[in-house]
Amino acid sequence: VRYPQARLAPQRKAEAAVELSALRRLMVARGYQEAITYSFIDPKMFELFNPGVTPLMLANPISADMAAMRSSLWPGLVKALQHNLNRQQTRVRMFESGLRFVGQLEGLQQQAMLAGVICGSRLPESWSHGHEPVDFYDLKADVEALLACAGSADEFSFTTGEHPALHPGQTARIERDGRLVGFIGAMHPELANNLGIDQP
Repeated sequence: VRYPQARLAPQRKAEAAVELSALRRLMVARGYQEAITYSFIDPKMFELFNPGVTPLMLANPISADMAAMRSSLWPGLVKALQHNLNRQQTRVRMFESGLRFVGQLEGLQQQAMLAGVICGSRLPESWSHGHEPVDFYDLKADVEALLACAGSADEFSFTTGEHPALHPGQTARIERDGRLVGFIGAMHPELANNLGIDQP
């Protein structure tokens, strides 16, 4: 008797071919909840995350605190984080996928992004779990899982980096073939203080 044989090795996928739904499912499986925030944010919030950068302003905003187009998904996620922390939700894991807007009307770039935020204890509250807080390596493991889902984790590297919204000693650049594709890190202490966030 002979049985059919097939090689079941994982196949590499082109970065663009990875379905966003697969990345969403992965994030949910890792304990995250999906957030959907506005594309327009408070210009003051824009300045906190992008000091010295001129935002693209709306001609007729809904309100003064929704007058600038976001150049990052972080402000919306951090506002949702604040909302949760103010309601005694101390363990928060959220992600969002959407567009960011870079530049002014002439030459405006709309870039699809994926961003996340974690805060609080490493594991859900339980009599059998401790209350160890999340750290850089918890988030790095989630990012590496996303890259593995894309089938090309070995093409990415993490190197020391700087970003005005991130902690100077706890920030890394995510690079692919030497090209910057993202950042990972802890929120800058001054930014956290300005926003009234008192935990990492």
